[in-house]
Amino acid sequence: MFTFEFLDAHHGDCFLVHWGAPQDRVMLVDGGPGGVYRATLRGRLLQLGGRDGGDPPHLDVVCLSHVDDDHADGLVRLFRDMKQAQQDGDAPPYAVDTLWFNSVEELVDRRAPGLSASVRPLLERAATDAAAGASYRQGRDIRDAATALRLDGNAPFGGPLTEGAEAVLDDLDVTVVAPDDEALEELEERWRKAKQRGEPDVITAGYVDGSVPNLSSIVLLLRHAGRTALLTGDARGDRVLSGLRALGVLDDAEPLHVDLLKLPHHGSDRNVEADFFEQVRADHYVISADGVRHHHPSEDTLRWLVESRAPDDAYVVHLTNHIPFAEEELTRLREGRAFDVDVRAPAEQALLITIGDPP
Repeated sequence: MFTFEFLDAHHGDCFLVHWGAPQDRVMLVDGGPGGVYRATLRGRLLQLGGRDGGDPPHLDVVCLSHVDDDHADGLVRLFRDMKQAQQDGDAPPYAVDTLWFNSVEELVDRRAPGLSASVRPLLERAATDAAAGASYRQGRDIRDAATALRLDGNAPFGGPLTEGAEAVLDDLDVTVVAPDDEALEELEERWRKAKQRGEPDVITAGYVDGSVPNLSSIVLLLRHAGRTALLTGDARGDRVLSGLRALGVLDDAEPLHVDLLKLPHHGSDRNVEADFFEQVRADHYVISADGVRHHHPSEDTLRWLVESRAPDDAYVVHLTNHIPFAEEELTRLREGRAFDVDVRAPAEQALLITIGDPP
């Protein structure tokens, strides 16, 4: 049985994946933007059980899909608390077995060894810029925390999480769908241009519009007890489809069916097209957004999703927050159709989705 808890992450992502019995295994994916850790995430983590029933709360995996404030800030603060306890000689607030995190610099160096070090001084000087500097510093902070807490290395993958990498955690099968070689080639090209021109704007402008972090966004296909979930971060839809085809789980014969799909980039129409929903279909579509900062999800995205399904198809569109314009559009689209809409109630800590039957 899979259980997903999508916390109120405002305009970002932050959720827990539970699997396995009798001992519950837990993965935390992303930490949301500023304020989410103190308001929501920390309290929920402190409710988790410890390993073998002891203390402290135990996380099998913490996964950062990519370095962008609306995904990373909460994890920066989580690891800051862990490092502070380590420095003070106190018991750790959480027990974390492994961290999955693709440092952009490590991805660049994988293709061009030494390139990131030659560009780093440019980025350090540019880190005073509020938007670009925040993402760059967050990536650096998490990388340093991983080393200090002995969580570096992406165990059991043993290296960056890129297309085709696979791992098994107990009875959870994990396959990395993205980033792929094309995305990594584009990352390398941006860094080379920055070096050649001596201009960090080639990279930092990407941090402002999200393109550089999104290129490195980790996409995971999870399988457990015959159930599947596709977690897309902020990856582009075409890169997700390309990765699924390369892995042999998607072909031209029929769409891929998953039990749960977390929509890419909070339902933005800049990351997907209608074809994405024609190729990947789900019983549960999850949109983590609040509709305030970036008008996510797009009405076009909702329309593409619904029009990809037959009128009598039964599925659920889940919203992590009350978003009036999205709910109005879904109400219009529901006419003559069988799908349901589920919105997290303001009093609820998380939007809870359970897939499969209890053992």
